Amino acid sequence: MKRKRKLSILKKTLLLFNILAVVALLTIYAGTRISPQIFWPVALPGLFYPFILIINLGFFLLWAIRRKWYFLLSFIAIVAGFNHITALISFSNTSQELPDEGTNIHILSYNVKVFDLYNYGPRWQLSFTNRNNIFRFLEENDFDIICFQEFVHDKAGAFKTLDTLPTFLRAHHAHSGITVSSRNVNFFGMATFSAFPIVNKGRIEFPTRMSNLCIYTDLLIGKDTVRVYNVHFESIGLSAEDFLFVENMTNVEQIADRDYLRKGSMRIIGRLVNAYKQRAVQVKLVADHIEQCPYPVILAGDFNDTPHSYAYRIMTRKLNDAFKAGRGIGPTYIGDLPGFRIDYILYSNEFSAYNFKTGSQQYSDHYPISVWLNLGTER
Repeated sequence: MKRKRKLSILKKTLLLFNILAVVALLTIYAGTRISPQIFWPVALPGLFYPFILIINLGFFLLWAIRRKWYFLLSFIAIVAGFNHITALISFSNTSQELPDEGTNIHILSYNVKVFDLYNYGPRWQLSFTNRNNIFRFLEENDFDIICFQEFVHDKAGAFKTLDTLPTFLRAHHAHSGITVSSRNVNFFGMATFSAFPIVNKGRIEFPTRMSNLCIYTDLLIGKDTVRVYNVHFESIGLSAEDFLFVENMTNVEQIADRDYLRKGSMRIIGRLVNAYKQRAVQVKLVADHIEQCPYPVILAGDFNDTPHSYAYRIMTRKLNDAFKAGRGIGPTYIGDLPGFRIDYILYSNEFSAYNFKTGSQQYSDHYPISVWLNLGTER
């Protein structure tokens, strides 16, 4: 009797945790549809989607093996959000031959972290190592369109970028969008380089105190005009204190300090909530602008958000994710809290995508991402 009672308690406990895991998964789905400006708590679980998915898969297998109908709980929840799985992992062939018809366009999106400008050497000497590594990578791959985020131009010429890249890139037509400058020498922002002629330029300003921006560039590709959006949505803006707090979570004494734990957690949650709300405004501005665009659209950039977010869903309502033409999970952020896919290349239905790749170059705190888009053939 005691053994049966213990088994019954264990089964009920597992079932309770299973229900909580399903609720967590459904909350993630809801978080992609409810603006963080309206109800921000549903945005946070999206950060943990891979772990919550694995937990639900575990419960599905547990109950299926034990031939209990409870397996339907997680099974239905997983199937209901199948599009989240395809945004997390892709199984496409990354060695497809490009079509002979139409125009094949090789596109790169890269947050270059100001080309590692502030990685000073002895006596505050500029270090050109990672900048030169990025230059070499660009030269070797010969992209048609390059979208840079966290770009920097040195007006004084000590740390050359904007004036140097066109000298060796085939994509030598440049459109830069500056958001802030330092001492009227270093200018920071976005830049789009193109092998195709630029026929129009513009920018979408964001209501933010951060240096985030969207620029758009109209390119003449054959007889077609294509609009390229280059975006950098609101970042969390974690401070050195915040990163130290996260590192200290492995320290037993620090975890035991409830006041330290409460203050640190609330500070980070506050930053997350602010970023989610700001991005909700920014993605709507860009999505509305795209809605009015009369041309085929390519959008590339750093979303600072995962594929299981409100920002991602809004941006992919009209556009396709090039990641699905790749293979694997493809995290793009390699900074202090690595493992997230937050960089994207999206495209409208006039294009078809081939051979999406996430690079392995560690010259920034982001990996570069690239894809071949074909304009002019049937999807």
